[in-house]
Amino acid sequence: MDITSQEENMIKALREAALPPLFVLIRIRNDISNDTVNVEESRRDDVVKTLEKFIAPLWEDYHKGTNSPKPKNDLNKLI
Repeated sequence: MDITSQEENMIKALREAALPPLFVLIRIRNDISNDTVNVEESRRDDVVKTLEKFIAPLWEDYHKGTNSPKPKNDLNKLI
């Protein structure tokens, strides 16, 4: 999957901020999901679905570690 220069710059900025990977993935997913101006709808859907595949296991691991109730798979409600 090719990424745009804007996406690459956003990823670099989040890495430099030394944020937790789960936070970064969720932030990127939300930004892309809400970007109706710069990202085509079909590309946006593909990227969001791909990111959700990476976020779901991290989200579950996070909640297992905090003894929280098991989250549902609908990430839109969790974020």
